Amino acid sequence: MNKLSKNSNQFDAITLERQYQNSPYEFRKWFNKTFSENPENPLLLAWNARLNYQPSHLRDTPASRNLLLLTILISFVSWAIAKAPSYINLNGEWFYIRFIPFLVIGTLVYYFHINEKLNKGLILKSAVAGLTMFTVLLLLPYRPNSDSIRMALIHMPFVLLSLLGFTFCKGQWRSLDQRLNFLRFGGELVIYSGLVLLGGFVFSALTINLFEMISVDIEQWYFSNVGMWGAMSAPLIASWIWDQLLERDSRIAPILANIFSPLFLLMTGFYLAALLGRGQSPFEDRESLIVFNGLLMVVWGISVFSITGRGGKFSKVLDLTNLSLVGVTLIIDAIALAAIVYRTFTMGITPNRVAVTGANLLIFIHLIWISFEYAREFRGAGSIKVIKTTIARYLPVYTAWSMFVVVVLPLMFWFD
Repeated sequence: MNKLSKNSNQFDAITLERQYQNSPYEFRKWFNKTFSENPENPLLLAWNARLNYQPSHLRDTPASRNLLLLTILISFVSWAIAKAPSYINLNGEWFYIRFIPFLVIGTLVYYFHINEKLNKGLILKSAVAGLTMFTVLLLLPYRPNSDSIRMALIHMPFVLLSLLGFTFCKGQWRSLDQRLNFLRFGGELVIYSGLVLLGGFVFSALTINLFEMISVDIEQWYFSNVGMWGAMSAPLIASWIWDQLLERDSRIAPILANIFSPLFLLMTGFYLAALLGRGQSPFEDRESLIVFNGLLMVVWGISVFSITGRGGKFSKVLDLTNLSLVGVTLIIDAIALAAIVYRTFTMGITPNRVAVTGANLLIFIHLIWISFEYAREFRGAGSIKVIKTTIARYLPVYTAWSMFVVVVLPLMFWFD
């Protein structure tokens, strides 16, 4: 925010909007101070109305109450659909793995449809995309031992998240700022969903134990009904909390990411040293390779949330930590990628190896690009804004790969 002038004659509407989209939290802090020094500036008066002129009890307004009731109704409808195998002759194993992610993410898509009041064109595009994904899930054969179908079902949620991003961005998927806002929302969604689930777990344990004290066993019924509803509804409830109660102004995800970045840096460094010391190799040990890929995804997520949640101000310690974490992630990815390629050449091509190789290669290229931009920032030739846009520009590549795995990979191996 230090790049914005405090001279009342030098404010620019486009610059203010860009800074707000990049970092709403820091913008509010800067604005409150600047507006108090320039209370007569017309542009700042308009921004003050935008930021601060809201009902004192937003959650008590009729519109907010209606949205809350509709959110609860949506959660119960999705839960009722998820219980379909209990009511009709339907294979639960086939149904749950395909349609639970579809229902959970679909409720979020619908929530932003009604909350953002999207135009008919965007609603139609979103509906067609959702129907297409639903059709693909229906057409995929039921083969429990098929690796290609398993990979397709694992990647389908990422395609659905892309649809959620399209809806969240109001169809402005080409806007890098909108993509970054969606990434920030994703981080907050993970955190608040976890908190909702944690609270639900405590409530469930207390409820079951209270009934056990009076010799009433409700555990099986409770978890198959109330527990299932709570687990499925957690992301939707978390979205409502972030959207309505917090007014989309929360920074828990980047704060936690910044706290855990140095811890993950130390952990991954010691893990790599211990792995080499013990002689365990992901080239031969499949379990080690799985752990490597899991660690890669977690550390990649920590890096992304830490970067996207950053303000515009240069912080040498934080940036050095993030760059080091990206570097360690690159090492992990390079080892995992080399191990997968080695196993492919020695043991043959399989759907699992094709899917994982492609994902690791895409992440590897993305991390190199981020590292390059970070190095430019340290030389004074770049900025954190450029690093953020580097992350945002690459998102369609992940979407395209996920769609390839969902649609093309099963056909390549003929659903084997």
